Amino acid sequence: MKHALDEKYFVQSVKNAMRILKLFNKRRQELSVTEISQFIGLPKSTVHRLLKELVREGFLLQNPGNAKYQLGYSILGLGGIVKFHIEEFGDARPLLRQFVKEFNLPVHICVLEQHKVTYLMRETGTDSMNLITKTGRQNDIHCTAEGLVILAYKNQQIIDYVLSKPLKPYTPYTITDAETLRKELLKIRSRGFAILKDAYAEGYSSYAAPIRDYTGEIFASLAVISKNDRIPSLMEENLITAVQKTAKQISEIFGYYD
Repeated sequence: MKHALDEKYFVQSVKNAMRILKLFNKRRQELSVTEISQFIGLPKSTVHRLLKELVREGFLLQNPGNAKYQLGYSILGLGGIVKFHIEEFGDARPLLRQFVKEFNLPVHICVLEQHKVTYLMRETGTDSMNLITKTGRQNDIHCTAEGLVILAYKNQQIIDYVLSKPLKPYTPYTITDAETLRKELLKIRSRGFAILKDAYAEGYSSYAAPIRDYTGEIFASLAVISKNDRIPSLMEENLITAVQKTAKQISEIFGYYD
């Protein structure tokens, strides 16, 4: 019993520490104990203890002039790792530009992060006025082809976890039934691509194919997201083929050769 309570306390402490770190941004570069306490709704004594540990580990620094806290150098190190991975995707930029040149449709590279789909990179062509996504934005997985095409290849535990959460109905066409989504994931895995229409926003479609790393693991997706009237049915087959081909070329950048 004591072990279970200790573990629960530890997990909650980690969550609260992460909440503190997420408070800092360009507008809030320094925060006092009182401000942090008010933002996250915890007693000052609890906040002070968490801040002490974050300073000890280098994730926060304390300004001796005003006693306020700011992000520390350990965060910069982690940011450098993220930047490195984004720069790796930079080698795919010419492929995205070539795709946009051929189809004049916006194309995105996406990853799963904290059980959400994150838009990591994009090229837009002349369709930038019709975008419903932006770099860095996160969306639910169940309403996006770019999310489902990655989820389809994850292990059963991850799939079960995602489908156990409330599936928000963004439109009348959003799949909100877990069993229906399971069947859709099997179809996606079988054919190697995903298509969703009107699932996140009415009048928009998304077409996505998986991107693999050197081990063969699917860790990202390539997706075209655009208005339905810009993708006539006669164009769909060529578009899907091109999305799969470009996703395969990006996989080769990461060392995967089929």
